[in-house]
Amino acid sequence: MGDTSTSFGRRGFSRVDAKRSFTWLAILCVAAVGYWFMLPALQSLVIPSAAGGRTGPWVLRPIVAFRFGAMAMMSCVTVAVIMPRLRRVWDREDAVLGTRYDPFSRQPLKRALVVLQSLLLALLYAAALIFYLFSWDVVGPDGIEEHLPWARLTHSFQDIVSLEMIPEGQRSDSISRNGPWYSIKLRSGRSITLSDDNEGITPEELTAMASFVANHSGLVWARRGDARAR
Repeated sequence: MGDTSTSFGRRGFSRVDAKRSFTWLAILCVAAVGYWFMLPALQSLVIPSAAGGRTGPWVLRPIVAFRFGAMAMMSCVTVAVIMPRLRRVWDREDAVLGTRYDPFSRQPLKRALVVLQSLLLALLYAAALIFYLFSWDVVGPDGIEEHLPWARLTHSFQDIVSLEMIPEGQRSDSISRNGPWYSIKLRSGRSITLSDDNEGITPEELTAMASFVANHSGLVWARRGDARAR
């Protein structure tokens, strides 16, 4: 068995390294698929349920983008736990070969930049995971409750100053896809968006929720770009 403390020579990317890359990607993909389906179950343990349907109240879950970020975070953690064991095996193989592939050999600045980018992505994914599991809105007869990881905010219907929407099948220059899309502007300057990007919401529930908010606020939904209804 080779000595893993041996000084390694450099080698170019070889078939051995291609197999290792495939192994790494396979582990990452399997973990990602598993967490994609597991995360909604974990979320359901934290986020409360509501009647929904046409009468509400409704629980508005985070948009699907947070699920992608949460999946990425969980997958990266899984790979980080598994890789040291594989690395020990690969170190022994490299000791036998006497060479090692290092894409950043003699490029410490490039290595540092990649490490920094990886840390920033990890922070972004970690934030997505936290928001996916610990943030939601509730639309009910008493108003709108925002549940954030660090606070709970309550907004009455009288706090709503305007309602903007993009009808189904139409597109706005500021939104890359067709409607329906609804934005509730609050007196505090905050806004709450309702769309089918929010996981678990049906088109019928989206329409019912929009109608409910309009009826209770005394406002009407104005198309984006049109004059706001008073």
